[in-house]
Amino acid sequence: MDKIQGINSVSLGIFVKTGAKNELAGEEGISHFIEHMMFKGTVNRTAKEISEEVDNVGGIINAYTGKETTTYYIQLLSNRIDVGIDILTDMFLNSTFLEENIEREKGVVIEEINMYEDIPEEIIHDKNGSLVIEGPQSNTILGTVESVQGLNREKILKYFKEQYSPKNLVISIAGNFSESEVLEKLNSGIGKMKSIEKSRDYNGEMKIKTPKTILKKDSNQVHLCFNTIGRSSLDKNRYELAIISNTLGGNMSSRLFQKIREDRGLAYSVYSYTSSFEEGGILTIYAGTTLKDYKTVIKLIKEEFEDIKNNGISEKELQKTKNQFLSGITFGLESSKGRMTRMANSYLFHGEVKSLEEILGEIEKITVEDIKKLAKEIFNEKYYSLTVLGNIKEGELN
Repeated sequence: MDKIQGINSVSLGIFVKTGAKNELAGEEGISHFIEHMMFKGTVNRTAKEISEEVDNVGGIINAYTGKETTTYYIQLLSNRIDVGIDILTDMFLNSTFLEENIEREKGVVIEEINMYEDIPEEIIHDKNGSLVIEGPQSNTILGTVESVQGLNREKILKYFKEQYSPKNLVISIAGNFSESEVLEKLNSGIGKMKSIEKSRDYNGEMKIKTPKTILKKDSNQVHLCFNTIGRSSLDKNRYELAIISNTLGGNMSSRLFQKIREDRGLAYSVYSYTSSFEEGGILTIYAGTTLKDYKTVIKLIKEEFEDIKNNGISEKELQKTKNQFLSGITFGLESSKGRMTRMANSYLFHGEVKSLEEILGEIEKITVEDIKKLAKEIFNEKYYSLTVLGNIKEGELN
């Protein structure tokens, strides 16, 4: 709980520690599908009544699914928090998952899959993860047309019972509210959820593969993801990795954005990101370029990897990234939703809500020598992989 004086709103979220990586063979996409179904009616409310009740009090309700978590949240005026608690509690305790709604929603999710299949930049990121990662972390959030079509009420109820258990839930609230009233309402509602002793047969082992893959597609552009090994979201060097990623392609002044787009005009879009899980992670550079220039772009990425490996980054680059992290954290503190999310994720994956002072202290202690040490570990040809989407001939990457 994070009580914020001086505002008249509140954000309440229920965070479930389950996502695409927890899905077994034959149920790919079920986490995301259940997220949809939670809004399709309870024993007390129809889908329309859920949305109307939130709209009537001027609130916002939404949800999203990731690889490791599924989140449901509601934002309201402080004096209507009782409505938010009641609706979310009803969804978690009394969702009906009716067969007719399941069949109807399959069409919606399949259209969502088809929509993303029409966007090359979405395809490349989705396929890249499944090609480079060996393990359930490679599962796609939406699943496939075939896996969604294969879902049924029995599978959905089994997954819901096993994963939507109190041991996997974190309730987070930030804003202006009465702590005693909120606790009383939560305990009398969602506090009645029962735990089950049975756990899933889940093996989270993760390995990094190093293929060079061409995804054939008639396109005027070439989209590419160049990867190397990253770090787990629990790893002691996760902040060092974030600094390296930011230096490479985290903003318009980053090395690769300047060298590939600004200096040479080889790509419109170029950026870096990390995919970090409890079990491991990867660092990815994305670029949208041309058939004529994509090999040059790859060469420049490799050169930058080698430069950071051999020479590290400058004090100026390090301080710039630290300042950006400080700004990002500060901006997040200015919204109740951001504060709600930070607390929940910290508790879900670290078992505690770390103070901002503690986090900033860890980041501030990082030196250029720490960055260079990690760079020597991750920038190695044996960890490199490449996924390219475009009108490229087979064997051209060899």
